[in-house]
Amino acid sequence: MHRRYFYLLAALALAGAGSVSASPARLLEAPAPDFALRSLSGSNLRLSEYRSEVVIVNFWSRWCGKCAAAMSTLESLQQQYADAGVRILGVAVEGKAEKAAATMAELGLSYPQLLDSTQQVSRDYDLSRLPATLVIDREGTVRFVYQGSDAADAAALAANVNALLAE
Repeated sequence: MHRRYFYLLAALALAGAGSVSASPARLLEAPAPDFALRSLSGSNLRLSEYRSEVVIVNFWSRWCGKCAAAMSTLESLQQQYADAGVRILGVAVEGKAEKAAATMAELGLSYPQLLDSTQQVSRDYDLSRLPATLVIDREGTVRFVYQGSDAADAAALAANVNALLAE
């Protein structure tokens, strides 16, 4: 295991154990950092390609106990908003294709899963707890951030997505 990878996992695990000041919440009302990551299908996806659509980005890891619930919630939203101009992107912070594919199959996920193999995107988004879910408006601004158990709150996510679609 790469030393850098080990330290990132340890930091994320410790951060989830208590509150810390660093978080993606600092990105609220700021432009979402752009990124390009390889998807499980092999194509590269760039966040900025989804401008003009509402985008939900979910950062997760296989070792994160709360991540599966958040991902299942997002799958329900994917079905609900598939034709409404909403895109959901999962970002596997471990960056391991085999593990991400296994999780995708286990949970029956249909939205793209991206691999953050260098953890650079995770650092850019200042993750302190997983799961972390960001809702980005049509102009590319982070409007809502959910972490931990809140990332699985389907009603709150749907309400905020509906508000952004109405803008």
